[in-house]
Amino acid sequence: MKVSPFHLVATTAVALCVHLALTAPAAALSAHLISDETTVVLRPDGKATVTYRLEWQVRGGEMHGFYFQGEAFKPIWDMARCWADLPDGTRHALSIADLGNKFDVVLAGGKGFGGKGYFNLTYGGDFAGAGLIGRTTASDEKKLVFFDWGPVQWDQSLKYRAVRLVFPVKVRAATLTGDEKAAIPVQTEKDVNAENKIDWYGSKGDDGAFYLTGLFHQTEVPTRGPQRLRLYFPAAYLGLTAELSESAPATASEPATQAEPRPTPAQAEPAPTPEQVVFSFRTRPLAACAVFLPIIFVCLALYTRKLAAFRKKKALLAGISWAGDAWSPPRILVGSYQVPGKVAEGLHPVEVALLMELSLPRVAAIMLEGLKRQGLVELVSESPLQIRILAARKAENEYQEAFLAGFDSDGRVLSGLMADFFESAIKKLQEKVWDCDLEATKAFYRKKIQEAEAEAEASSPHLAVTAPYYHYWVGYGYLSSHADTCTTLTLPRELNTGYAEFMRSAACFSGCFSPGGTVGMVDACYSACHNACHDACHSACHSACHSACHSACHSACVSGDAH
Repeated sequence: MKVSPFHLVATTAVALCVHLALTAPAAALSAHLISDETTVVLRPDGKATVTYRLEWQVRGGEMHGFYFQGEAFKPIWDMARCWADLPDGTRHALSIADLGNKFDVVLAGGKGFGGKGYFNLTYGGDFAGAGLIGRTTASDEKKLVFFDWGPVQWDQSLKYRAVRLVFPVKVRAATLTGDEKAAIPVQTEKDVNAENKIDWYGSKGDDGAFYLTGLFHQTEVPTRGPQRLRLYFPAAYLGLTAELSESAPATASEPATQAEPRPTPAQAEPAPTPEQVVFSFRTRPLAACAVFLPIIFVCLALYTRKLAAFRKKKALLAGISWAGDAWSPPRILVGSYQVPGKVAEGLHPVEVALLMELSLPRVAAIMLEGLKRQGLVELVSESPLQIRILAARKAENEYQEAFLAGFDSDGRVLSGLMADFFESAIKKLQEKVWDCDLEATKAFYRKKIQEAEAEAEASSPHLAVTAPYYHYWVGYGYLSSHADTCTTLTLPRELNTGYAEFMRSAACFSGCFSPGGTVGMVDACYSACHNACHDACHSACHSACHSACHSACHSACVSGDAH
């Protein structure tokens, strides 16, 4: 029987109305991924441990989990190091189900949460076997080892994303000098330098040694934004024992701006055909079909009208796709990240104290001294630290507000919020000094501290009290010239340490990594079904239909879809 367009539209509208009614309670959930911090610890045998630290903000309901997909190999999950840190301060186990083309990551026992939570995912993978590391030849005939990997892409934008690559190469210490960084024989693609803030340092392993670590930082990451990291090292530099595949040599006529390297077939799965999508519907339960069929009818009805537009999109995607058999690395370019002589001016005294690698109790003492000079607090006890707040006026800067938030109503330290204060300060410091000359910056602030010492000892101030961070600089100067002051001040055990140790402790989520310790790219590929469905349904029934469209038709290899 022939079905008229009117009956088709009417039937679809009724079905969508029913679907809206059934899914309306879930539509209130708003779960936004704030940040993605990933650590990769590469071993000499070509295998690696990957850890993701994901910060979620949930409003309007309870979030139970999300989908994870897009890795270049099948993850081997380390469930002992997969958990969620929830807003109530508890750590909850995860359940990870293999759905074939993706993993469903949920809180165990059906638990949900609202507010800010952190998911920790850890898994292993064979980077050598997946073709993510291998051998190649530069245009000057030098033998190189390449590293070509990127974290999974997400279906929403991120405030920032940071990747730490820990290589099996020992370095002198946690902090590297400018000369030591310049001596690292690493080469990168031009887009890696353009899209990332880059720094190098040492991560302490379980054996006590420090291992070469590259930090690649991005801010304001767009939806499905990639972070493909392509690095090249001299053939023997990484000391790899794995059998590595050999790629075709690079040619000078193939610059990075004109040709993207293409991974081996193991790195990317081809987009499913419409027949494969339909077949997946047949394998779903009948209840799922009842939900998805109205949307599929809409997609098919509009598909012919969208075909011309889709062909253009398909041609565009073909131009940027990484899937293919012929992979030849393009011309490689030496990276640059530190500008000799550049000084990071305008740092807060707390950031300077961290740059000078003072212990965290000493940094807290500088903050307290500045607050005392403003008449805001008084010190009740140094060990354990306890204060009394004397005034309720609004904080004059974000550091003051965040620091005071780390104390309870009795003036005792709340270790979690105090850790957040130091972690936030360290992140801000990293963003400000990533391309600066650290030795020149330290010399600049040593002079400023000397001026602050003189200011602290002066009977009348030489500087205007309204100068930025005046009270904190004077407090810094006073403590610098009176080394015996606040020497017994103690913070909770996990914070009684210095900057380098804190960055690598469990208290700081940004630094939970060490080789062998408890420490994590595929382009989006749209199918015709997804494009037609998305264009047809987005404006009319975004909230209600998003989950159904995503699960049934969304073939893009991206993670997310919180539920």
